[in-house]
Amino acid sequence: VLMAGAQPGQCRPEPMECLDLVSSALCMRLRQTVPGSDRAALAAIRVMYLGAMVELAVALTVLVTLGDVKASILARDPGYTRAQWHSEVVGTLEPLVAAAALAVGFWLWMAWANGRGHRWATILFALFFCQNTYSLLHGLAGGSALYARADLAAGTVLWLVELAAVALVSRNELRRIATSRSGAKRRDQGETSLIVAAPSGVHVEEEP
Repeated sequence: VLMAGAQPGQCRPEPMECLDLVSSALCMRLRQTVPGSDRAALAAIRVMYLGAMVELAVALTVLVTLGDVKASILARDPGYTRAQWHSEVVGTLEPLVAAAALAVGFWLWMAWANGRGHRWATILFALFFCQNTYSLLHGLAGGSALYARADLAAGTVLWLVELAAVALVSRNELRRIATSRSGAKRRDQGETSLIVAAPSGVHVEEEP
């Protein structure tokens, strides 16, 4: 492509030419293949993009409310030491922020996979939803409703977005299965009617 667009005497591509080629290639690789008439699939993709934004908001909420969480813990437990707080930050809060940052990329990946019509994305996203449901319940059991109410509220909103995405993706997958089965049934009925309509004594050969 670069050679075809080169000027006489040009031996190296211009930076803008390279940028245009790379951006066009990315657009072709990342573009959706689901038709615009498939509203259920498009709605699921939009909800996944929303989930990526909410996931980022959750990570920011955890970082911003660290001081409030510490103050709440000290108010309820005056004997809480600095070493215990450091252990809580290193063992729980920092991994939570890192996982949320990775989850943003996962949401975008799932939106791309569903936009390309990959069915394995439905199973993978369902497992992701189950894992996040367990994390939310684990946080409730650990007292997040008392010490980190803002984090709990953000996590609950994220869980609701995940639930909506799972419902839309599952509904779309069930519709695909029903459509494929009905199409196969119609094809079978059409083949049977052709065989019945064939005159007697005529050999009907079926294609493999």
